[in-house]
Amino acid sequence: MKIEELVNQYYDNLSPNDRETINLILKNKEQTKQLSSTQLAAFCHISRTTLLRMIKKLSLQSFTEFKYLLLNEDSASASDGLEWKEIIENYHNVIEELKKMDYGPVCGLLYQARNIYLYGTGNEQKSIAEEIKRIFLNFGKCCMDLFDYGECMFASRNFGEDDVFIIISLSGETREGIDVLKLVQQTSVKTLSITRWNNNTIARMCGYNLYAGTKMLNGMETQPYEVVSAFYILLDILSVNYLEYIGGRV
Repeated sequence: MKIEELVNQYYDNLSPNDRETINLILKNKEQTKQLSSTQLAAFCHISRTTLLRMIKKLSLQSFTEFKYLLLNEDSASASDGLEWKEIIENYHNVIEELKKMDYGPVCGLLYQARNIYLYGTGNEQKSIAEEIKRIFLNFGKCCMDLFDYGECMFASRNFGEDDVFIIISLSGETREGIDVLKLVQQTSVKTLSITRWNNNTIARMCGYNLYAGTKMLNGMETQPYEVVSAFYILLDILSVNYLEYIGGRV
């Protein structure tokens, strides 16, 4: 989704000053997309609190999510080729944003978890779930991956308040994923979503959230291909933060 689309969708929520601020940001994208939240607020001659309040009015959960949309504002247009330079630059931007995220609450959640249940909404998402399972089994956590709604229903009878249910979805809008979460919400298990960097239903339904950016290649001869490597980079960064979290408790 583009920032302009969010402005149209939530136009009535925005004050005249908010709209002027967004227009200023979009007119100076090359400059503003490199700025931190404090720097961007100063550029727009508003306080950081006012900037974050405006972002919330667009139904975005953080400055990181807004920054990602700003960085990729022009990437939705069709491409004549694979544009490797743009992809590599996008990776660098994604990694820098992932490094800035606060992983403390999620690390604490996983550290205290008795059992970790994992559910991916598609083939790639299930592969990501397998990687999470591999990582946290090595950390001594009990991890179980669930294949479909039926397995989630069966396993939910054992869900407890000391357990964590992790759902991985690219779009955050898959019907089965939402249905699974509705089932899970009937239990006391804590929930963590891992989705694209955008406003989505599955993220809103979960108590904890992690985000990663993807890149759509439109220059392929057969069909578009979505690069999802950022999800694996997210797991690497989460793993390092988890080890630091454990080390801090020794």
